[in-house]
Amino acid sequence: MTVVQLIEALKDMPSEAVVVLEGDGACARLVGVNFEKSPMAGLPDEVILSTDCEE
Repeated sequence: MTVVQLIEALKDMPSEAVVVLEGDGACARLVGVNFEKSPMAGLPDEVILSTDCEE
């Protein structure tokens, strides 16, 4: 999924809704977003979504 695809998917959702990520049968609240520039030519840059490890 690209940033454009993510924005498109989120744009019509309520702005006060909490964002959670699902994985391994559990959900965790999204707490951070970071950008990582690709160190190698030809590979895409990445946006890293971080979750709350306490949940």
